[in-house]
Amino acid sequence: MDKNSSQAILKGENIIRDFIVERKAIIGTPKKMFRALDDVSFEINEGETVGVVGESGSGKSTLGEILGGLLKYSSGKVFYKSKEIFKMNKEEFHNYRKNVQFIFQDPKGSMNPHFKIRDVVAEPLITLKICSSQEEIDSKVVDMIKKVGLEEDSIDKYPGELSGGQCQRVAIARALIVYPEVIICDEAVSALDVSVQAQILNLLIDLQAQFNISYIFISHDIGVVNYMSDRIIVMNRGEIVETGTAEEVFFYPKEEYTKKLVESSF
Repeated sequence: MDKNSSQAILKGENIIRDFIVERKAIIGTPKKMFRALDDVSFEINEGETVGVVGESGSGKSTLGEILGGLLKYSSGKVFYKSKEIFKMNKEEFHNYRKNVQFIFQDPKGSMNPHFKIRDVVAEPLITLKICSSQEEIDSKVVDMIKKVGLEEDSIDKYPGELSGGQCQRVAIARALIVYPEVIICDEAVSALDVSVQAQILNLLIDLQAQFNISYIFISHDIGVVNYMSDRIIVMNRGEIVETGTAEEVFFYPKEEYTKKLVESSF
């Protein structure tokens, strides 16, 4: 399927997100606001990887959290398959939550250290009430652990017993176990050694081909984003400053800000 021919799976229109940084004394009304996103629009299609790149404070992670329903927007709209997410009924929102998953920067920090890996990976199945029996849950967990390149006996270990790369594979398994349509990868490899980064990136590419997943790949490293992406969106101070195919943005950047990001990647 042509990655640009289908209807957008996930779409944001004119998103603004303000944060209160100071309140008036006594009455508590907002006194000072910070605009993290300023009129940002975004869409991703089936099987596509859209990279979102920018320096710290550019708004890229805020955009990911809003598209994934973890954070509400001040104004604008977010649609999952043409349905505005905060106007969905319970069944529609459940389907959206299942089909839009996250992989975060700190895999160990996103896991309960007292849970065995089998429980960490099974959590979405239980939360979303996908399986009808413990036997079914266990079978899916073992299958997914193998798909992300871990040994089966990993399921009886705790996060603290695994390396950073192994924990990121667990995080990928947890996101993938409900077979989502979109995975939001927020600085998913930035905490890993370069050699381990390459392994995880190639794993994500292989899984995308196998399961036809769409990735929103968020990173400060435009070199990594270029390696992963079909299209790239460059953000600075809450705004999109440049967008295009990965080749256009990385090899032929138009904006000075983008050029500096490319230079820093070398």
